[in-house]
Amino acid sequence: MPFVNIRTFKGALSSTEKRELQNKISDLLVEYEGKGNPEFKKFVWVMLEEEPPQNWMLGGAVISDILDSNPAYKEIYLENLKEENN
Repeated sequence: MPFVNIRTFKGALSSTEKRELQNKISDLLVEYEGKGNPEFKKFVWVMLEEEPPQNWMLGGAVISDILDSNPAYKEIYLENLKEENN
């Protein structure tokens, strides 16, 4: 029974992107570990955990600071959060 844990910061992915990522990882495990048997998908666990961006650091910079300094990333982040709250 494979278990995959994906951790990212909240707002990094839209709801659609999260679902697509989980499905693609499941399909990949079915292909390799399940030897292509579609029944194997019943045993694949994919968990996506999200944390506030201020809990993450990349290259010595806190993700929330990176978002604040990059308007394009910040806009995507805010749209993803807004989508989740609707």
